Amino acid sequence: MSEIPAHLPHRYPFLLVDRILEREPGVRVVAEKLVTNGEPYLQGHFQDRPLVPGALLLEMLAQAGGFLEAESLHGSAIFLAGVQDARFRAPAFPGDRLRLEVKAAGAFGGIMKLSGTVSCEGRELCTASLLVKRP
Repeated sequence: MSEIPAHLPHRYPFLLVDRILEREPGVRVVAEKLVTNGEPYLQGHFQDRPLVPGALLLEMLAQAGGFLEAESLHGSAIFLAGVQDARFRAPAFPGDRLRLEVKAAGAFGGIMKLSGTVSCEGRELCTASLLVKRP
């Protein structure tokens, strides 16, 4: 996990990537997030059946996408500028080990387009195309 804080500007409680499993700079990243009962956003979403909000699944993909760039984003920021074709197929729960796979899908005018999938144990939970940029 030590390379993650060195690469991304995000910190607890909003650092949503635990581990980088595979990385081809400029091409593809596979990361992991273990959802624990202690995640702050689970306290109110929902009390009787906690689950990861869909917007945070998208944020996890965007953060994993920060590792597509060869250089560190530490000290700067990367912003989620748009979401296209987001599909939520199944929820993520505490105890789930999420696989975040992000591929570069193009770049134009300072904006990078990413194609991402969140899965758990071979089940596809979420897919989306994301637009990210630096300020």
